[in-house]
Amino acid sequence: MTKVIMHNSISLNGSFTDFEVNMGLHYQIAGTYKADATLIGSNTIKTGIELEGEEVPPENEADFIKPDRSSDLPYWVIVDTKGITLGLLHTCRGFEFCRDVIVLISRQTNKDYVNYLKKRNYDYLVCGNEHIDCEKAFSVLSNKYGIKTILIDSGPTLNRVLLSKGLIDEISLLVSPILVGGKSDKLLAYLNNGSINIDLKLLACKVFEKELVLLRYKVLKGNH
Repeated sequence: MTKVIMHNSISLNGSFTDFEVNMGLHYQIAGTYKADATLIGSNTIKTGIELEGEEVPPENEADFIKPDRSSDLPYWVIVDTKGITLGLLHTCRGFEFCRDVIVLISRQTNKDYVNYLKKRNYDYLVCGNEHIDCEKAFSVLSNKYGIKTILIDSGPTLNRVLLSKGLIDEISLLVSPILVGGKSDKLLAYLNNGSINIDLKLLACKVFEKELVLLRYKVLKGNH
């Protein structure tokens, strides 16, 4: 049975953008969950690269070869049915703390993107006709790669899908002491699209550096 943990850093009013995140602490906490894989949405990858403000480096020969890294490192599992990460995946594969990239696609994913993946030796899984069947994907990831714990590092769309289907077991939020103004992106903005409340049970509440608060909840699934 795969355990799925949603982990993110947010402001007090639920934004996950437009404020300075304590990335060191964010990843320090993420590391304590000892995940076998991190699930990331394609828009999260694209936006993260854009926020760096630098041009995407050109590919080199090493980008076409699977990296030989420790099996203790997590895979990066990227959900991309529309080929949004075309030309960007080498920036993920090149990250030293990523074991390698696995891409989740659908039967309707553009063939140019599929060929891009094949040419560069990226593992990919076809899971669904138009949208990803996450339950099927998690089962394949477990059986084929031995992935038993998955950390979700994504935005509101993927979080909503996973929560609505009862596929998230725990929620981990590192709350910063700031209220973000303007039209900032809220981590759980799209939950109101559904009509079912999701009950939680507090697992832990811990203060870091006298101002950041880690909240950990178990998702109670009886009401899905």
